[in-house]
Amino acid sequence: MPSEKKTALVAAVEILAKRLVSTAELRSKLVAKKLFSPAEIDEAVLAVKRMGALHDDFLAEDVARSYRSRGYGPARIRMALRKRGIPNEIIEQTLNTKDEDEPVTRGGSGSGQSGDSDNAFAVLHRKAAQFRREPDVHKRKAKAVRCLVGRGFAYEDAIEAVDRWMREEGAAEE
Repeated sequence: MPSEKKTALVAAVEILAKRLVSTAELRSKLVAKKLFSPAEIDEAVLAVKRMGALHDDFLAEDVARSYRSRGYGPARIRMALRKRGIPNEIIEQTLNTKDEDEPVTRGGSGSGQSGDSDNAFAVLHRKAAQFRREPDVHKRKAKAVRCLVGRGFAYEDAIEAVDRWMREEGAAEE
């Protein structure tokens, strides 16, 4: 019987060797194998945690950083973290902490604007050509706001970023 416990632990380590997963994901992958009892799975998860190979908080920070760098907002990041089984308190802690190494966005003014608004503004700069194709200014603004809200930014942050972008675009076109 000791080999079964070792097998659950070995399976957990193999899973973690392929990809960083959350505690919930690890449990569900071990359950899906249908080879281990719930007690064996619990022991394996605890053993992997003691080894220092399973940290939901590090995973949450990594996922959030990745999503931010790809231009997604807090709502989309929250959804991705929940899907990975990260506990709500870790999600909120992750979303409320600012990355020290987060890049400074282009066109950032020192006016104390929120990081989410700055990230939304950076997305608009990357997609500027797409929005410039729309000749009607009101439709252009609406499309930009819809794009940002669809990427998980709060409506207020989207409006703030689009207004800032429109001011800069107007100044650049004159």
